[in-house]
Amino acid sequence: MATTLLTISVALSLLLSLNLFFNYFFLIRPEPSQVTERVAILIPARNEENSISFAVQSALNQELLTDFEVIVLDDASTDATSEKLLAFYDSRLKVITGAPELPQGWLGKAWACHRLSESVDVDFLVFIDSDVTLAPNAVASAITALKKYQLHLVSPYPRQIAPTLLARIVQPLLQWSWLATVPLRATRSSRRESLAVANGQFLVCRKDSYLISGGHQAIKGEILDDIELLRSFYRSGFSGCVIDGSQIATCKMYETNQALISGYSKSLWNAFGGAIGSLGVTGFFLFVYVYPLTGFFTGHELLAALSLLLGTIGRLISASATKSKLIPDALLHPLSVLAFTFLNVVSWWRHLAGTNTWKSRDLK
Repeated sequence: MATTLLTISVALSLLLSLNLFFNYFFLIRPEPSQVTERVAILIPARNEENSISFAVQSALNQELLTDFEVIVLDDASTDATSEKLLAFYDSRLKVITGAPELPQGWLGKAWACHRLSESVDVDFLVFIDSDVTLAPNAVASAITALKKYQLHLVSPYPRQIAPTLLARIVQPLLQWSWLATVPLRATRSSRRESLAVANGQFLVCRKDSYLISGGHQAIKGEILDDIELLRSFYRSGFSGCVIDGSQIATCKMYETNQALISGYSKSLWNAFGGAIGSLGVTGFFLFVYVYPLTGFFTGHELLAALSLLLGTIGRLISASATKSKLIPDALLHPLSVLAFTFLNVVSWWRHLAGTNTWKSRDLK
């Protein structure tokens, strides 16, 4: 029985590694060209004093854009975010001030993005988080890819900066997860909501499609606003997908381990469609990447070693595709899965206890 289970586990690992291999070649890698349409770069910011200046300056530094503006919504920040924004003197920059209280039914980021989208009359909307730094050709590259592949929304996945050991263990799973499990070529034309992959750190869309799909108003209470926004596009008959953003943007999501745990806790409980989905996904990854290691202690060393090798190869492919650190991080894949399991448990614990918060706002 143990041999059978281990064999199944290794076979599943092989399938995921093969999908990673094919996705490496199908992942859209954008290249820039001149963009003559009107573009708005929109940045929601709440208590982002450590990163907002870098994000805004990188947005103002965009090249190959004939007509663009940068709009920041200072969402009732209580730190030095406002002072940082006042230091900019650029006619292309506009700052909107948000109110401390949110309208009924809205979550903070969705409300901020909604207000930002209402403030501009443009052809393309570009949403970036305040912890994202854009390369000078980032927006032009993303819009060029969107037009080239006849898409309505693209989500360039930034290269993730991991300053702590826990971040180095956990953060690479963000890219690895969709590279391993989603057939990326199919997402360019599919409208299947289960295939939706997006990252709210950097989103680019046609404004007319955004309005028809309902924009952020259609997903105002969703914690996973990025994926739900793409799904709302699918429901309206529009196309969109994730693309490689590792060459054009970086993101340092969390400065500390505590911030990382809080960040994952706020959303993991909602990431897989409920408790059954969370148990299923977590159990699957534990079965494929952690359980086989028991073979080292039960006389199945070859299967255990093969499982570890396949997991490492998959992580190496993912790291290469997204310009992440290769060694030694790729060797820690089973540890990454265990850390993900821990974060899932913490997320559900805090959700059920009603203690999940983000940016000092409660998450119901």
